[in-house]
Amino acid sequence: MTLVTSWRNCTFRVLEVWATVALLLISAQAARSQQLRESPNTKFFIDRIELTGNRRIQTDTIMSHIFARPGDPYNTEAIKRDAQALRNTGYFDEVRLRIEDSPDRPDGKTVAFDVREKPLVVLIEYKGIRSITEAEIVQSLKENKVDLSVGSQFDNTVLKHATTIIEELLSKRGRPAATVKPTYERNGNSNVVTILFTVDEAPKTGASTNSHPRMQ
Repeated sequence: MTLVTSWRNCTFRVLEVWATVALLLISAQAARSQQLRESPNTKFFIDRIELTGNRRIQTDTIMSHIFARPGDPYNTEAIKRDAQALRNTGYFDEVRLRIEDSPDRPDGKTVAFDVREKPLVVLIEYKGIRSITEAEIVQSLKENKVDLSVGSQFDNTVLKHATTIIEELLSKRGRPAATVKPTYERNGNSNVVTILFTVDEAPKTGASTNSHPRMQ
């Protein structure tokens, strides 16, 4: 083997070593970057989880919808998903997320969910109905799967749907021009709602399939 050939072989080996080292460094850096993207804020841990605002709904029920637990690495996106999961339960008018530094450990975070429960319906009244009965309204709401009754959670969207159902029922009884105006009153202290449907049946048109005595 000549001196030139030996020198070339040595040079190739050095280049191969440097290429291997460079690839390892690039791979390590890429893996680290991927880890940071997948687990942001992992230098912090969840020290405690707090719930505030729940009255009727038990804490255990709420916690069953939260995946995070004390001692877990703190992950902003995961905590936001837990907050959204609580909103999706339909139990609450509002869910607010608070993140605070733990008073007990420098690397700890306190995760707090502040909730405001939907109120309960305690009374439903109808004013001005003559062509239909309250029992028929209740049955029609049930058939259309509208959950509005005493003891149900109040939801303004459900209230609007119920209004449409009552107007449709009146229309079938020859009152197509009837109007139904829903109003409600919320008691903040007891978190309950009373509902009043005020009905203007308007002049009757066409023949009615059933007749009902005037309701007192």
